[in-house]
Amino acid sequence: MEKHIAKTWKLILFIFPCLFVLSACSSDDYLNVIPQNSIALVSVDGNDLYSNSATNEQKSYIKDLLKVNDLTDCGIDLSCKVYLFETEDGNIGCVFKVKDEDDLNEWFNDLSKVGYCKNITSRRGFRFTSIKDTWIAGFSSNALLIMGPVLPVQQVDVQRQMVKYLEQDEEQGIKVTPIFEKLDSLSSPISIVAQAAALPEKLVGPLTIGAPKGADASQIMISAEISKGGNGYLSIKGQTFSFNKTIDSSLQANKKIFRKIKGTYTESMSQNYAVGMFINVNGKEFIDVLHSNNSFQALLAGMNSAIDMDNIIRSIDGDMSIVIPSLSGVNYLPQMSAELSNKDFLKDVDYWKKSCPSGCKIIDWKKNSYYFTDGKLYFYFGVSNDMQFYSGSTPENAYESILRSRTALSDNIQKDIIGKHMCFILNLNAVFGNNEGQNAAFNLLKPLFGNIKTILYSM
Repeated sequence: MEKHIAKTWKLILFIFPCLFVLSACSSDDYLNVIPQNSIALVSVDGNDLYSNSATNEQKSYIKDLLKVNDLTDCGIDLSCKVYLFETEDGNIGCVFKVKDEDDLNEWFNDLSKVGYCKNITSRRGFRFTSIKDTWIAGFSSNALLIMGPVLPVQQVDVQRQMVKYLEQDEEQGIKVTPIFEKLDSLSSPISIVAQAAALPEKLVGPLTIGAPKGADASQIMISAEISKGGNGYLSIKGQTFSFNKTIDSSLQANKKIFRKIKGTYTESMSQNYAVGMFINVNGKEFIDVLHSNNSFQALLAGMNSAIDMDNIIRSIDGDMSIVIPSLSGVNYLPQMSAELSNKDFLKDVDYWKKSCPSGCKIIDWKKNSYYFTDGKLYFYFGVSNDMQFYSGSTPENAYESILRSRTALSDNIQKDIIGKHMCFILNLNAVFGNNEGQNAAFNLLKPLFGNIKTILYSM
């Protein structure tokens, strides 16, 4: 799955800068080339992002990228949305509507002269070229299909598959599927519908909370609408659902467990930290939902071997946050904070001490506060005088989990969290750091969204 995401980013590097001048489209027949077995769909309407026009800087940037003097010369219909997709076998593709096949052919010929792509060849009535020896572009009078990344030895097989896609009619294409119907119902500049199985594995657990135990990730769907949320952050409003009625009923019923977030801990997360989750729950209801989730069940099983985390969670009644300061080093362990209805679980600490696994200890720290260690990792936890649970991998981290951070999230982000039922914060710099590929992608997205530092995903 991580490889699939990497492929998607590579496609974004090539495609996204082309999207700033898109507006409205009179025909959607070009969508027939998208295969019905797609497990993820993305639609992009750049016109909505920029209120009918791109800036001169954006247009200049696009012209330079596309190697054209006039954006209308490339043969692509800029009045239509662009679609990205991922098939169940992991292939990544992108579809444009063709306005003028001859202009498109001439554009690729010009690109071949400067070494951007190979000379155009014909196959079964369609034209093909290789872009940067990585992406295969095939087109007809109706659609431009780009797929990859592929190795040179794979290009013939990929072309063969693309011919089948380019030959598809409306009954064979994506438009007759539930996933497209859902995508088409969304109205944001960038919209996504995907199987949970198409997402990075680390995100599947949190985004599928509420699904019945044993539900396959391919049966759980995520829809999301993406927009600029304010200075330096991207707002993604998502929904979890299923085309399977039984699974969907469970998902929708369990949504009621997540109450509106008050914002008790929004100011406790530092803007420099990697990941954060904010919810408001009754712990007695929430614990059953967690145990129905494969990812969280495994996590809780590990923690319960030393600390009765189940009982701690049952004591929660109100806002709760889980923050991961860093994805490496000692701070990988999360901070957890929560409003409590009681602190009865503290009566069991002496038993926890006695029943700790071999090589592990639970040691008194302060009043109503303790720390666990196996000699390498440390986990500090306790209950404050005003009935808040706090925890972290260091004493400082533990205290910080319920105090205002000196580098708190921006006011805009904090306000956006309040009133939502579940929120995830992703700090792009902390997550990707010096990853050159990811940073390159973010730089290309700057003309589209500005200088994005943070992603806020809310449900």
